[in-house]
Amino acid sequence: MARERPLTTGDIARMLHVTPMAVLKWIKAGKLKAYRVRGGHHRIERDEFQRFLQENEIPIPEELRASEPRRILVVDNDPSIREALQLCLSQRGYQVSPAPAGRAALKAVKQQSYDLVFLDVLLPGKSGPEVFQAIQALEPSLMVVLLTESPDHPQVLEALELGPAMLLCKPFGAQQIESVLDLVFKDSR
Repeated sequence: MARERPLTTGDIARMLHVTPMAVLKWIKAGKLKAYRVRGGHHRIERDEFQRFLQENEIPIPEELRASEPRRILVVDNDPSIREALQLCLSQRGYQVSPAPAGRAALKAVKQQSYDLVFLDVLLPGKSGPEVFQAIQALEPSLMVVLLTESPDHPQVLEALELGPAMLLCKPFGAQQIESVLDLVFKDSR
């Protein structure tokens, strides 16, 4: 896999709508790690820029997001469901992170931004509704797809009352997953 081109101070300035001098100040203050190339210009690796954005709670610019695969978090205590979703989604070019329980899911959402979450409602430990509510508090605009075998289970109803979400009943197939992806990412596919 080819390594992506590093960013220039001008690239970052354009994406964040600041001056190149502001970017240089972040570099000199040690907030943004960069290296020098011929001519005294700075280059910043993309992963370093993303770390800087996360640490400073700056939204990822659309220009940068467009070049990356969308990130999807799959939360289910059933390994076969996690693996099936991970395979289906990664084959379609998505970057997938699996989580076996609610605490792991919340840790993942705190550490990285996601474009979509598939969340099993009936989880051990922290319940699906608790995890859903915590995700909404951390990332209010993050779309969540609730997974369940029992759509009329009280926890499913509780989760649906907490805010906007999609519901996907188990067992499901690739066609249902594709429909969800089309609905969630319809404006950007």
